[in-house]
Parts: sequence; C-alpha cells; structure tokens
Amino acid sequence: MSSHLSVLVTPRDGLHYQNMLYHDIEASGVAVHYDKGPTPSQTVNIMLAPAVLLWFRLRGVRILHIHWLFQFSLPWARRRRWARRLMEWWLGLYLQTAVRSGYAIVWTAHDLQPHEQIFTDDSRARDLLISKTRVVIALSEATAAQVRELGAREVRVVPMGSYAHPYPVTLSRAEARSSFGFADDDTVLSLIGRIERYKGADLLLAAAAQLPESSRVRVLVAGICTEQAYSEELFRLSRALGGRATIHLEWVPDEDLARFFQATDVAVFPFREITNSASVMLAQSFGVPVVIPNLSNLEDIPLDAAIRYTPETEPLAEVIADLEKMPPSVVHDVGAKGLAWATSSDWATVARQTIEVYELALKA
Repeated sequence: MSSHLSVLVTPRDGLHYQNMLYHDIEASGVAVHYDKGPTPSQTVNIMLAPAVLLWFRLRGVRILHIHWLFQFSLPWARRRRWARRLMEWWLGLYLQTAVRSGYAIVWTAHDLQPHEQIFTDDSRARDLLISKTRVVIALSEATAAQVRELGAREVRVVPMGSYAHPYPVTLSRAEARSSFGFADDDTVLSLIGRIERYKGADLLLAAAAQLPESSRVRVLVAGICTEQAYSEELFRLSRALGGRATIHLEWVPDEDLARFFQATDVAVFPFREITNSASVMLAQSFGVPVVIPNLSNLEDIPLDAAIRYTPETEPLAEVIADLEKMPPSVVHDVGAKGLAWATSSDWATVARQTIEVYELALKA
C-alpha cells in the first residue's frame, strides 16, 4: 500500500517522537528523507532550503512533512527585528516553492505558537503555513478543534504513542530514590524534561515553598535549561526550600532518565500554556501519576488519569499539600489510569495513521 510513498521531513529533531514514528513508517515501505541541510551551518542551510526542496522533488519525493518552524531562525540574529521579518518572508518563499514544485504539504501541529518568537508575527506565519497545508495532523481532539477554527481544510487526529520504550529501567525504586538522597517516607514531586518558562518550574517551587517546614514534600526539577536568567531564578527559588529541592538543570541522558521517574511519586506540570505535551505522556508511560492544570488543550486526558487544579499558585499549593496526605492507593490508581491512557496508542498504529494522512494529502 505505501511502498510508492516518499516523504521529506523537516526539521530533523533529536526527540524520540520522530525516531519512533519514522522507524515504523519506514518499516511500512515509505521512503523517509530528512532535510538536515547540506552544510554544518544553519544559516547556509536556511538559504539553501528552497533548493533542497527542488532537489528532493526531482528525486521523486512528493510529500513535505513539516513538524516545527524553529529551523527558520538565524542563530546569530534571533532577536533582531529585521532577521525575523526576513525569515518570515523566506518561509513564504519556501512554502511557495514547495507548492509550485508539486509537494503535498502535511503539518503536525505540535505547537500552535512557538514558545520563543521566530518571526515578526508568529501567528501570521502559522496561518500562512495552514493555508499551504493540505492536511494538518493534530495530536489531540482539542488541538484539532483549534486548528479547524484557524482555517485548516483537512485535519486528522493522530495521537502520540507510548514513550517508555527507549528508556531502560535498571534501578529499583529504593535505589533510584537513594541516589538523590530521598527517604522512603518523602513525597517526591518532579518536573522532568526540557525546562522552559512556559512549563512553570518556578510555579512548582513557589507553591512548594508555601508548605510548612515539617512537610516531607521534596521537589525534583531536571532537564536542560537554555535561558540563563530562568536558570538563575529557579536556583534562587530552590534556596527558599532549603534541602527540600533538588535542581538538575542539565541534559538527562536516555539511559539515566528512568532513574528520575523511578524516584518520583508524582510528576507535576504547572503549564502556563500548552498545545501538546510529550513530557506528560512520558511520565504517564512510566506509570507515574501526573498533576496538570485545567487547560483546554489537556482535556483529552481522561479525568481519572490525572489530578487537576485551577492554574494558579494557591490551588497548586493546596494540591501539593493534599498529595502528602492522600492514601497511596488513590495516587497509585491515578498512575495506573494514566499508564493505560499513555499506552492506548502504539507507534505502529501511529505510523499507519500517518501514512493514511500522506495518502489523503496526495489526493486532496
């Protein structure tokens, strides 16, 4: 069915989402090519991107699958207005080249707005992308509804698969907790993943600081943080918690990630805003109960598969205080329901549904 298909993927990101998705897509007979650029320079690769499109089109590639737009950012002039304006124009040229050369464009709407500004007007750039896209892939029904409101012609929901497979579990819970200095009777709350301001690690630390000093709640924040000012803010907030906060603002290798989740009782995600979250799915894939705010884009997660709160610091502090007193069986049940939700879609199914989107795009 799919042996005739070929797809050009941009950008090539190191996330396991692409690794697992395209592994199964290639296993189905689809030829997958990554637009990594022909040179080590991101600037040169941006300039050559339209030519790369034409090169792959001449080789018979018919589908352009766009995941994000961060590759259209000059690394040495990200905050320059002229550079953002130029890159917005260049995106338009890139998309026009794709359409005129005969590509069927598919966009996976991981984010409806980038977390860091890329263009002069990110909303305008997104709307331009939607207008050139034949089929939009939404990771949830909530995102699909938003994309349709923005004018997308064809939208298909293709959820993520489970994220536990790439991360080996080599330690017991006791060994993992001991490696961080956590006691057996501590209640360990974690925020694990790429640490960016929108994920609210500062809100978690501020909420935990409202607990009495006798509290057995411990906070673990782990993951790379590229914003220096935000890193300094998190370390400052952690000092207010004394020895009750562990901050690890470094990249966590795949082979060590399970240790962080094995040491965790509850994963807390105080998002300020979110479109889709692989971080929540990752925690649930390990069977770890999650706390999330009542945001519309998280409504696809079943009510009994997460603990929810009104997105303010005070309600978050109340939830954290309740977690310390909550019967372990109740917390465990939330984790079990979350695991069932996270594993309800496997990557082979995700790949098959994505291939169906490719075939639809070619007919649209």
